[in-house]
Amino acid sequence: MLFLFNDVVFDLGDLNGVLRSGQIPLTLEQIETLTAAQLNGLVREAIFADPNIARTKPDHVRHLVALISFVAPGANALLAVRPEGAEVPAKVGLRYANVMLTTLASLWKDQQLGYLTPGQINDQVWLAA
Repeated sequence: MLFLFNDVVFDLGDLNGVLRSGQIPLTLEQIETLTAAQLNGLVREAIFADPNIARTKPDHVRHLVALISFVAPGANALLAVRPEGAEVPAKVGLRYANVMLTTLASLWKDQQLGYLTPGQINDQVWLAA
């Protein structure tokens, strides 16, 4: 399973395996009852603390992506931006999308080859969504 988080494509593999790995600091009961609003709060806090978290803490983001995929199964892309001067996590902007698998696979391939650019992601995902 592929998921685009800002400018990084993550391959989750088996979603249930990631959720049940014991590496997410939530119990299975907490995961199963997690609401979209709570999840958005977690993502906002993570981006507020580190706007480049997809690159600095990819394992952490992989777990966030797994939670997003579980709570909002139609979403496979997220653009999360902390505006300049934001003083609280609530100011972090979130935009979800459902991107065609062929597009994500193409982005994944380009990322693996070292050719993926933010402009390419913007053109293929966010301008098309």
